[in-house]
Amino acid sequence: LNYYEKQGWVAQAKLNGTCNVMAVSPDRKTIKAMTRHNEPHKLWSPSAHTAKTFADLPGDGWYVFVAELMHSKVSGIRDINYIHDILVADGEYLVGATLAKRQEILQNLFPVKMNGKTPLSHFVIDEHTWLVRNHTEGFGNLFEKLDSPEHEGLVLKNPRSTLAMCSRQATNQAWQVKCRR
Repeated sequence: LNYYEKQGWVAQAKLNGTCNVMAVSPDRKTIKAMTRHNEPHKLWSPSAHTAKTFADLPGDGWYVFVAELMHSKVSGIRDINYIHDILVADGEYLVGATLAKRQEILQNLFPVKMNGKTPLSHFVIDEHTWLVRNHTEGFGNLFEKLDSPEHEGLVLKNPRSTLAMCSRQATNQAWQVKCRR
């Protein structure tokens, strides 16, 4: 953990869910949700509740988000998307954009305010949508504090890495490392 922290990487909580790639249509009325294997989820589909966060996205193009779907692996946590990356913003495929830039886009789309009750792992956008919280220091301490059932550990990411064309499942793995509890 110290090595990656010294390299200037960021730490994000790794939550125990199912990868969810969500494509939001230009009219914001349709959300197509797929697993990382490009298959529909077997036990979940977007509802009016989970779609409301995306209804007011700016512009008139597609959006594609990468989230962890918190629905069937942790008791008591259902129907929540933990957004941790963006691939397409208002019709622009973000190939070549750094992780830092993509995180900035997410922060601008879903502005959040820190308060004393903000969890270490995420910001709460609404009851069905969480936004990843990036950490730049104290990785060891953060790792020790993540002790809830939904916390699997940390994902360490290079903020200077750029998004490559998502043509294969392993294409964008070289700039991230998982550290499980």
